Amino acid sequence: MSNLFTSKNPAGVAVGQTAAIFGVLAGGAVNAHMSGLQAMRQARESNNSNVLRYQLNVAIDRAQQLYDVAVEQASEIEALKAENTRLRAASATYLAAARRRVAA
Repeated sequence: MSNLFTSKNPAGVAVGQTAAIFGVLAGGAVNAHMSGLQAMRQARESNNSNVLRYQLNVAIDRAQQLYDVAVEQASEIEALKAENTRLRAASATYLAAARRRVAA
């Protein structure tokens, strides 16, 4: 590239040098912009990952609560079945005794 002061076309040399400077600056600006976009995407993905991890933990906790309720309900059902069997036997005994009294 020729020197601005020794060239026969100093305006052209100035335009060329200015264009080269602005080209480098624009390239740097584009590179910085793209780096910023990439950092923004990574931050968004990281945030989304944290949100999904939180939602998964909430779902796991809820599933554990429902499991605990189901186990408790199953135990209560078994106890009620046993009590129902006991009451049927007692009812049959009382019914038999009542029929004997009526028959006698």
